[in-house]
Amino acid sequence: MSEPKFQMSINLQVLNHLGLNLYSNTSAVLSEVVANAWDADATEVNIQIDGDTISITDNGIGMNLADINNKYLTVGYQKRSESGESLIFHRPVMGRKGIGKLSMFSIANTVEVYSKKDAEVNGFKIDTNSLREAIKTNDTYYPVELPTDNLLFTNNGTKIILSDLKKKRTAALASHLRQRLARRFAIIGAKNNFNVSINNENIVVSDRNYLSKAQCVWMFLPKEGSDEFKEDLKSQTKTEKIKLIKELPSAITIGEVPYHITGWIATCSEPKELDDDENLNRIVIMVRGKMAKEDIFSEIGTTALYSKYVYGELSADFLDLDNEADITTSSRQDFFEDDERYIALKEFIKKALTSVRNDWEETRSTSGVDEACKYVVVSDWYNELKGDDKKSAKKLFGKINQLTVEKDEKKELFKHGVLAFESFKLKNELSQLEKISAENIAAFIEVAGRLDNIEATMYYQIVQERLAVIKKMQDVVSDGSLEKVIQDHLSKNLWLLDPSWDRSTELPVVEQAFKTQFKTINAGLSKEELDARLDIRYKKASNKHLIIELKKGDRTVKSQEITAQVYKYFSATKKIMATLDQPEPFEIIVLLGRHLDGENYDEDVYQATKNALKAYHCRIMYYDELLKNAQNLYSDFLEQNKNLSTLSNIINELELD
Repeated sequence: MSEPKFQMSINLQVLNHLGLNLYSNTSAVLSEVVANAWDADATEVNIQIDGDTISITDNGIGMNLADINNKYLTVGYQKRSESGESLIFHRPVMGRKGIGKLSMFSIANTVEVYSKKDAEVNGFKIDTNSLREAIKTNDTYYPVELPTDNLLFTNNGTKIILSDLKKKRTAALASHLRQRLARRFAIIGAKNNFNVSINNENIVVSDRNYLSKAQCVWMFLPKEGSDEFKEDLKSQTKTEKIKLIKELPSAITIGEVPYHITGWIATCSEPKELDDDENLNRIVIMVRGKMAKEDIFSEIGTTALYSKYVYGELSADFLDLDNEADITTSSRQDFFEDDERYIALKEFIKKALTSVRNDWEETRSTSGVDEACKYVVVSDWYNELKGDDKKSAKKLFGKINQLTVEKDEKKELFKHGVLAFESFKLKNELSQLEKISAENIAAFIEVAGRLDNIEATMYYQIVQERLAVIKKMQDVVSDGSLEKVIQDHLSKNLWLLDPSWDRSTELPVVEQAFKTQFKTINAGLSKEELDARLDIRYKKASNKHLIIELKKGDRTVKSQEITAQVYKYFSATKKIMATLDQPEPFEIIVLLGRHLDGENYDEDVYQATKNALKAYHCRIMYYDELLKNAQNLYSDFLEQNKNLSTLSNIINELELD
């Protein structure tokens, strides 16, 4: 008989691609070992972590020499070719490709395997370095036989020892591993007669630390045992945190075949809760009780606000059916995306997330009022609202409450939100505020609540402070002393002369230049002119240079006299301005106690003098009018803007909180 013309062979190099670099983290590797124990009908699995060694012992059916060579050491052995169920407990078998065992070499350089089946005990060791040498030359690899005399196997079972670990393991590994293994399996515990322990302490449901974070939960119930399933999920939540628990449809049809998806999707109260020692902002897909895909949520492609709060776990056993094609990738951590089962699963989740989003936004809107009203002043303001205004405020608080922000930032947004609300309310445009999406509400109210309303509210506070100053000045004024009180207060309160002049900003070099010019001018004044003056000062406010002369309140100043003096100030100021890089505006103010030219002044002469003084950038003001005009101006403002009083209180209270 002639030799076959064609021949297919398998190079050991395939082990590098299929297993030796399969996983990078300990929990994923040990999940494969635990899954094998499940398939072997073990009821107890104990993981021991001791320094640089991890051992995994189970009480499953064990392996004899034939099982080790024909099944365990045969890469790609199809475990389900014999049956899709385990021999004793008829469990749905998790393993399928026969490569999961290779994952151990991802974290350990040495793997020892001991197993007892009936009376037969065997042990062998695989060394990664020698295995890699065999891969290079494509030689058959022979594991090293190990003595078993000192092994204590009371019953059947398998023990695997991982040593010479590739990464340094920390003392925190046990606690992290407990949580991660708890999350990778849905079948651990007495309910399924499958107990897994780490350092002799059983993994329990609470180790998953999943639903204890939940604020809202959407359940997908199984066709049978739905009541028990529902109560089990509820028992894992914290009653004081829960705002919503709701059932969503779990039926899914693929082709013409009906299936069920079971599990839950939840949202937490704050996104930071989803960041413990791994990112939980994901939806895990479980198959046959084991994590099959760490995250399908990232493939949905949503950037809506609610997505930062979402996490979940869904079981979809139809993705791994014995009578259907295997759609898991070689990594055992994903699925072929073009398979109709996987496509149907994604569409099911997208539809479910639409309900999740709507419910979440409504729940957050309701709790948004509770969050905002934690601040008493906001609560008082909100409770004063009526009808549609109150509904609009509720929607606004709800949108703010959806934002992924820290507590202090949210408080700022509530403050700006109230101001923005009042602005739109005054303009009868609250409907416009409602059109702003939650995604854009923060930036919008930052602007709407800050530009005109906060400015107005802050000005309201400033006005209150200025009126307090005026009252204080009035209280200390006695007959003939008004100009002295103003003299004492004027430097720090230039707004007495002009509301827009908040504070002085003069430069020392310019101030000194004016002082020099004042000395020159003073030298040319008569004794009578000097006696009439109370004070002369240079200031700068709102980018304008100011020369302020205060005349004594009991002196009568003549038009001719003041015109001549002002001209001197004007000429001196022009000289100083010429020394600056560019001309700047200036003004001369003369404060009088008595009317210019006395009580029997000529009105035409008075008006002519004022017009002449304008040419010199000068105006005349009177002491008795100064406080009166300022008080009237600011009192009118307070009367017309009473609503700002409440807003001012809100700002003050929130800033002090």
